[in-house]
Amino acid sequence: MRLERPSRLKGRNSGIPGDKKLMPPDKKKLLIEQVIKEIEHLPTLPHVVMRVLSMAESPKISALELSKTMDQSLAAKVLKMANSAYYGGRDRNISSILHAIVMVGFEAVKEIILTTSLFHTFHDARDVQALQPLWQHSMECALIAKRLAWMYRLDSLDEAYLAGLTHDIGRLVIQQYFSEQYWEIEERTKAGKDLLEAEKEVLEMTHAEIGGKIAERWGFPANLADSIAHHHDREWTVNPVLGKILYYADQYISGQLSFSAMLEAFSQEGMNYPATWDSSDLGSVEQILQEEIGKAKAMFSLATEKNPKTNSSP
Repeated sequence: MRLERPSRLKGRNSGIPGDKKLMPPDKKKLLIEQVIKEIEHLPTLPHVVMRVLSMAESPKISALELSKTMDQSLAAKVLKMANSAYYGGRDRNISSILHAIVMVGFEAVKEIILTTSLFHTFHDARDVQALQPLWQHSMECALIAKRLAWMYRLDSLDEAYLAGLTHDIGRLVIQQYFSEQYWEIEERTKAGKDLLEAEKEVLEMTHAEIGGKIAERWGFPANLADSIAHHHDREWTVNPVLGKILYYADQYISGQLSFSAMLEAFSQEGMNYPATWDSSDLGSVEQILQEEIGKAKAMFSLATEKNPKTNSSP
């Protein structure tokens, strides 16, 4: 799946206009069908992603079994990140998935696996750097969502992380497969139109709705697909707690909420951090969140690096 700069794309459905006028019903129907068709043609995520997600329900899944679900290329990328300075690998050579788990911890390795798996899915990308703002925002959201999931005692930290990582995947599909409509949406938002309203007017679907359908296509659990599909409209029906964590992580990363305002928003939702925490504890958490945001840039660079030369034995 090749990601190209929108300025060079003609769009795979360039025959479908992105008129500023309202489209006739038949053309709207054709456009929606085209969106669904493109989603169906997207590549699937590596099987290891679902194995990571299933570990919350099946803790007996071993590290060795997890490593066997990765192909050599993906395993090499996982090891490349595990060997990075961020994970303390400057003076050591982590040469296997099992070794990585021992050295950097199972939680960190699962985080690396989920991140590299998504980028591995788009491994033919020539211009992924052009989409860095979108990818980096998603990675920041993933890291913050995982911390918030821990803070508010969500059962699956991995689901929170993957929700943050993939919540804007619909924007990527619009930008790649519907470039004409993408630029029409951009023009409308620059003129003051709300993004979701612009997407509805031009595509009859929002990027969140598209993202939800992609999540279903990839076989994500229902609560994960639901949180992605409704990360703007808040109309969650499966797991509102996961939905709220993703929603506020996105708001925080986007600068729409400060740390204290986010805590207050959670409190108004009936979600509270541990009662034993004092202002010092909250200060530490805020610092950790800022460190996670800084971590996203390093992870993006490592995840998109091509052909890492690492021994990828189990």
